[in-house]
Amino acid sequence: MKIITQISVFDYEEIEILGDLERCKLLIDHVPDEKIVNTLIEMRGKGRNDYPVIPVWNSILIMPLLECSTVSQLRRELSRNRDLRKLCGFNDYDYYFGKCELVPPAKAYTNMIKNLMKIEPMLKECFNELREFMYENLKDFGKEVGEDGKIFSSKAKKPNQNGDITDGRCDMDADFTIKENYYKDVKTGETKVKKTTYFGYRYHLLADVHYELPIEYTVTKASKGEREQFKKHIEMLPREKIERIETACADKGYDSEGMIEFLKEKGIKPIIDIKNQWRGETTKQYKDTDIVYTYDGKVYYVDDYGNMQSLKYLGYDKVKDTLRYQYQKKVYSIELNYDRRVFTPIARDSKKWQRKYNRRTALERINGRMDRDFNLENHKVRGLKKATVLIDIMMIAMMGMAKGHIINKQPEKIRKLKAT
Repeated sequence: MKIITQISVFDYEEIEILGDLERCKLLIDHVPDEKIVNTLIEMRGKGRNDYPVIPVWNSILIMPLLECSTVSQLRRELSRNRDLRKLCGFNDYDYYFGKCELVPPAKAYTNMIKNLMKIEPMLKECFNELREFMYENLKDFGKEVGEDGKIFSSKAKKPNQNGDITDGRCDMDADFTIKENYYKDVKTGETKVKKTTYFGYRYHLLADVHYELPIEYTVTKASKGEREQFKKHIEMLPREKIERIETACADKGYDSEGMIEFLKEKGIKPIIDIKNQWRGETTKQYKDTDIVYTYDGKVYYVDDYGNMQSLKYLGYDKVKDTLRYQYQKKVYSIELNYDRRVFTPIARDSKKWQRKYNRRTALERINGRMDRDFNLENHKVRGLKKATVLIDIMMIAMMGMAKGHIINKQPEKIRKLKAT
């Protein structure tokens, strides 16, 4: 935690009514960024120090909280808010005596962001330190997780058709992807698809679905596959963190036998929605029995009259790796390896599976906060490195505020990013 003497006039009781200032102070006070700041100071070297590293870095750190999508918006906010400048550590006396401008010029921020791109791994280390705090202070943090991806557009032009890589208006890192949204036609009841083309990037997020806080993330081109990043996120975690995970949920975009097998090998129970890949079939027979099942895991017993009777789910047999069902007084076992996509350790047709899958909406709420509270969709991003730094800062802001609420004994506010 950095020490800035200028903000000593504040304490939490005095700034309860200040809204944005309270949130910004909470974040600045609880981000473990000493290593980042010291490295930035070393990179700056000797010379004029009209705009010190710490205030400039603090102002960049709070950009998501202020919903500033550009440096010009941030500079405008700083120029009109004296308390905000003081909170970041800027010294107005230098301006009054003609030593410098009231707020740093755009070039100062450009240089700072370039330096942050060079030391981006340190930003990730800062996030990891905040994540470790959550593991130590939140009960069962990382026990139930979920994965999702979010596309955000590049505001630059697509690559020059003439192959001119020096055209600064173009984004040479971003690429195109098509997002499919399925919906039911109100009149016909048919399932239809709406396809939207995006040019930009995608961040992939592994999060705790109970506390709605990030655990691991990566930033890629928009076309990068989501399943590969899901596996990568699990493997990026320390061994003891992987062993803590009990269930992992995701939407049907992550559905594959390989994905389910991967999670099983890690000792994680998959809660992944399934795509209907059956053509023309509504049910299939389980081995040479009177048991049939649907693509989404519903299991029935076919009686002597050809009627399908629902079975009572009894649970998962870990020793035999089977699902147990009962019809009348007889118990039937379904081997999971008979159809790995359909049969999972927590049966798809059980209330427990549905209850745990419903928690996947935590990922949607996190994505919503990134868009609504941090103004991600309006950010001007060009280049994968800059996009990564942007997401780094947003993830650090989310975790830093949560840490502050926990230390202040207000855990009910860990999901709160906006002032009331």
